[in-house]
Amino acid sequence: MTLIRSTAAALLAICASAQAQQPAPAAPACEQRTPMQRPLQYRSVEPLADGRVSFRLCAPVAEAVRLVSPDVEGIPGGFDGKPAGLAMARDAQGFWQASTPSAVPAGRWRYGFQIGGVVLPDPQGSQHSELARGVRSVFDVAGAAGDPTNWQPGIAHGQVATMEYASTLPGVVRRAHVYTPPGYEAGGAQRYPVLYLVHGYGDSDDSWTSVGAAHRILDALIASGKARPMIVVMPNGHTPDRAEVNPMNNTDFGDDLLKTLVPLVDGRYRTVAKPQQRAMAGLSMGGMHTLNFGLPRPDVFGAIGVFSMGVGVGGPASLDDYKQRHAEGLKRRAAQGGLVYYAYGKTDFIHALAAPTRQLLDEVKIRHTWYETEGGHTWANWRHYLAELAPQLFR
Repeated sequence: MTLIRSTAAALLAICASAQAQQPAPAAPACEQRTPMQRPLQYRSVEPLADGRVSFRLCAPVAEAVRLVSPDVEGIPGGFDGKPAGLAMARDAQGFWQASTPSAVPAGRWRYGFQIGGVVLPDPQGSQHSELARGVRSVFDVAGAAGDPTNWQPGIAHGQVATMEYASTLPGVVRRAHVYTPPGYEAGGAQRYPVLYLVHGYGDSDDSWTSVGAAHRILDALIASGKARPMIVVMPNGHTPDRAEVNPMNNTDFGDDLLKTLVPLVDGRYRTVAKPQQRAMAGLSMGGMHTLNFGLPRPDVFGAIGVFSMGVGVGGPASLDDYKQRHAEGLKRRAAQGGLVYYAYGKTDFIHALAAPTRQLLDEVKIRHTWYETEGGHTWANWRHYLAELAPQLFR
C-alpha cells in the first residue's frame, strides 16, 4: 500500500511539473478567416494598470485605422480641423493597436474604428449605443463603491423598454425608451411621477441608457431612498429633416411631445397625470428642447432641468426672439414656481450662453438652482447632473 501511494504521488508530481512547464496558449494572430472557420476571438478593449485603456482591432487588409470617440478626453474630436481620433499601429500579431493618452475616468464611454473615412463599431464589442445615424460601441470603467453608474447586484432593478408609436408627423412611427422603477412590473394600483429626459444633438432615444446609464443611476438612488420611484421617458429628440425646421427650435419635436407622447404615456402607464408630478430635463439640444417646450409650459411640467445649454445660440437676436415667443409661458412659470435646475461645466465650449440665460430668468423672476462643475460638454457631467437632479424631483 505504501509503495502504491508513493508511486501515485510521484506520478502526480511529474504531471504537475509537466503542466507547469507547458507554455501558455499563444494569443491568436490577426488573420482573415473564411465563413467556414471559427470566428476570431480576441480582447479588443483592455484596461491598463495606469488607468489608460488599450484598444485592438483585427483588420488585415486595412491600410490605416484610427480610434475615435466622441466622449473620451484625450482622443481628438476633429473640431479643430485636424483628423479626428488617434492613429493606430500594427502590433507584432498584426492587430491595429492604440491606447488612450491618459487614464479614463469611471463611467460608460463610446468608441469606434475609422477605416476609409467610415466609423465602424467594434466587431468584438458586446455593448453598443445608437446615434441619430449609425452606432458606436461602448465600454465601462467601474467607479468606486457606491458610484451610481456601476451595476449594483445587491439592489432591486427597474426595467427599460422601447415604445413605438404613431406620431403627429404624417406617416412617421417614432420610438421612445421608457424606464419603469423596481416593482412596477408586478402590477398594482400604485401610480408614479414621470421625468421626460432628452438627449443631445446627434444622439438618440437610446443614448440616456446606453451611455448615460440613467437606469443604473435611478436604480441606485431609489434603492438608497434618495429619489422617489419614478418613470423616466426618453424620447427621440430628432425629427425627420425638413428645411424649415431648426434643430434648436424644433416645433415638430414639441408638437410630438406635447400632443402625442405625454398623453400616450399617461394612457399606457400608471402615471400621476398632473403637472406637479411631471418633469422635463435635457442635455445640450435636449436642454434647448426643455427651454422651448418645458420651461414655458408649467401646465404640463412642474419641474425643469437644463444641462449644458442656454438661449441665445444665434446671438442677441435669438435671445430676444425667445423672450417674445415665450413671454406668456415664462410669466406663468414665474407665478407657479417649482424647481428649475440649471447645470453647466466650467470649460463647456458653450458656457458663454449661461450668463444671458440666467439673466433672462432673473428678469422674468423665475427662480433657479444654479449648479456649476468642472469639466465640459461631456457625458461624465450629464450623468452627474442627472444624479443630482433626480433626488430633488417630486418632493
